[in-house]
Amino acid sequence: MALVKQRTCRMGLNHLRNLATVRRFFDPKNDVAFKKVFGVEQNKPLLLSFLNSILRREDDNMIEEVELLSQELTPRYEDSKKSILDVSCRDKKGHRYIVEMQNKRLSSFIQRLEYYASRTYSDQLFKGIDYLELKPVILLAIANHNIFPREIQCISYHCNREEETNKCFLPNLSYVFVELPKFSKCSEQLKTPEDYWIHLLKASDENEPPKEAPSEIQEAYRVLERHHWSSAEIESYEKTMMAILDDEDAIRTAKNEGMEEGREETKEEIARKLLKKGLSLQDISDITGLSSSKVEELSNQ
Repeated sequence: MALVKQRTCRMGLNHLRNLATVRRFFDPKNDVAFKKVFGVEQNKPLLLSFLNSILRREDDNMIEEVELLSQELTPRYEDSKKSILDVSCRDKKGHRYIVEMQNKRLSSFIQRLEYYASRTYSDQLFKGIDYLELKPVILLAIANHNIFPREIQCISYHCNREEETNKCFLPNLSYVFVELPKFSKCSEQLKTPEDYWIHLLKASDENEPPKEAPSEIQEAYRVLERHHWSSAEIESYEKTMMAILDDEDAIRTAKNEGMEEGREETKEEIARKLLKKGLSLQDISDITGLSSSKVEELSNQ
């Protein structure tokens, strides 16, 4: 079994390398590539363009400068998990921004993002700091899968609002989601920097940048161009891609096992087994045919 897995890994790695020799640009959704574009000092202009575009900032509301911050959320307790953010920064006003790229479906995705935002917010409060000095935190999450129902647009903006008036009186924690599968514009339909950024993230198999792309997007394509990468960077990229392939294989395996076991077991029994394996609620719903609410009910038992 170990030998088969080893051969499969080698085949997967060779497949990735074959793709790399064909494709001019690396996939920006890959964790290593994403941080190379948005998470390094020399590419801060790209991060600024991306934030201003997706957050739809204009005129006096534009973010003019950001300082990159540590990506690590230090555990507060000895047995706590260490969390690593994709990109964390703050602007000249002290406002914090977290940018997360998510490829794998996780049942805890929303809760994890809420934790990241609240930790970043509360970590500003150290000795001698008044509560009034706490600055807003905006978490921007890009997902390579759908999160919300169809009626929610590709980019959605979320903040705390009072139910009767629909006004926001608690503005310091807010969230922006980009659901890449919902973006349907082709290269000829791209008009705004927002369009071009989302197209870059979604259309990872292009060999030429869109001709009319703004200079910041053109530069992002240049950063992703494979011949600008060192061998060490390419190796890290390939390892990350292998991890994604392993996750996809685990889901396929679970589906096959679920189909076999389904001959003798109920859908609910299969769902409980898949929950123990750590699959997301949505994936378990797809595999078993149970509703998302029923799978969630089983997960809480």
